[in-house]
Amino acid sequence: MTPLSSPETSDPEPWDPPRPWWRGWLGITALVAVLALAGGGLHLVLRPASTRCADGVARIGADRSCVGLTDGSYSFTPDLAQVSALIRDENRSVLDAAAKPGGAPWVGVVYLLPMAAGRGGSSTADSIRHEIEGAYTAQWMANHSHSYGDSPQIRLLLAHRGGTDDQQDYTLGQIESHRAADHIVAVAGLGTSTESTRAAILRLTHEDIATFGSVITADDLADIPGLVRVAPPNSDEAAAAAKYLTQDHPNAKVLLVQDRKADDLYSRTLADQFRKSYPAGQLIAQPMEYDSSKSDVSTYFTQQMANVCLSAPDVVYFAGRGVDLPRFLAPLSQRQCIDKELTVISGDDASQVEQSAGVGEVKSALRLGNIKLLYTGLAHPDAWQLRPQSYSPTAIAPFVSGGEFPRAFPHESLADGQAIMAHDSVLTAVAAIRAAATGGSDQVTGQDVVQMLTLLYGAKAVSGASGLISLDSHGNPMDKAIPIVELSPDGQVRTVAVSSRTGNPPDGRP
Repeated sequence: MTPLSSPETSDPEPWDPPRPWWRGWLGITALVAVLALAGGGLHLVLRPASTRCADGVARIGADRSCVGLTDGSYSFTPDLAQVSALIRDENRSVLDAAAKPGGAPWVGVVYLLPMAAGRGGSSTADSIRHEIEGAYTAQWMANHSHSYGDSPQIRLLLAHRGGTDDQQDYTLGQIESHRAADHIVAVAGLGTSTESTRAAILRLTHEDIATFGSVITADDLADIPGLVRVAPPNSDEAAAAAKYLTQDHPNAKVLLVQDRKADDLYSRTLADQFRKSYPAGQLIAQPMEYDSSKSDVSTYFTQQMANVCLSAPDVVYFAGRGVDLPRFLAPLSQRQCIDKELTVISGDDASQVEQSAGVGEVKSALRLGNIKLLYTGLAHPDAWQLRPQSYSPTAIAPFVSGGEFPRAFPHESLADGQAIMAHDSVLTAVAAIRAAATGGSDQVTGQDVVQMLTLLYGAKAVSGASGLISLDSHGNPMDKAIPIVELSPDGQVRTVAVSSRTGNPPDGRP
């Protein structure tokens, strides 16, 4: 028998695998789509983020803050939302009225300052808001009352210059680029007395844009053509303080405490002018000098308390910013010689203390340390009652009961003077603008307004809510009324006297 055997086999036929899908037209199409999607995603990742915040406003600088120029349509901080909306609505009303047959012409006035607290600035959020509210009040009065003329109408623009050079540069560039379209002829406000403020003023005045400082007081900012200010210079503040001390604290021995921060014109000139105004024989020879831009300021003051007791002053003149007062007063309240009452008097920036984070520490120091705190204010409503002849009833009307300010901002305070000073800076701009318009020109220019600045004295002086603004040849108000203000341990702020450079401020009307 034949054994069972396997079937006969042969070599298999070769196998041809199917062609991969990705090698055909379908694969090419898919590859192109994938690459397109990947490229789009990469572009989204790599492209720079948009810097636009609103028309005229952009994110600038390392902190990407929104700075620039707005008509009120954009609010730089939530804190400014209400007043920005009021300004926006008033600006729209001006444009609507101008568009009608026979409508009044209009010009643009910019209110410029750092509009956000912090970043090394000395202003608080409250003081910034009060300034803008005061500026709006002046705009409303200019457009809706007959006390300051009728034409041109005023559109108020808001400019946030930020806290860095590149932010300020962008904002000033926006003012320049919008100058023609928005008929910009003047800039008010400007900020505080710093080198950055000086740079902004010089750039604006170089472009023949008139500038009106609200609270800048440093004497180093005098004699800039095209700049005037409604606040008395530091020389006047120091002289007013000296006059008050010689009357209320005769023969007082005074210790000068001075901030040596390099770019702070306010502190430097305040100290220099007080030295010139107060009898040299009553000044303690060695001043106390600190630098607020450096660390350990509180420690420095604490270490100096032994010398304070050794020199035994009756009065301390604090030539520094209000934000530094808590760091000085807290150690002062714990000095060994606490049994002797000590009066501390400072300049107008001390008005910021009442709204600062350190106000509790200040009140505690005043209560426990046998200390009395005074400062030379720029404006305070108590002064209107204390010396009524130095204030025009028409000028203060927007701020008293029934006026535009309490109507629009019923819960706001006037105690820091910021709203009053901002109002007066815009009001002074309006006076110059409308003086220029009397020449019959169809459109007032910045040059026209600059030309009128040296007109505002004597019979043409401006009756401000802060007192008579009669400008000298240096752009400063002459012998301006200066309230002497006390901050009490319970936080109340009141005017105790009204002084001036000569000690006798002028009447409130020209």
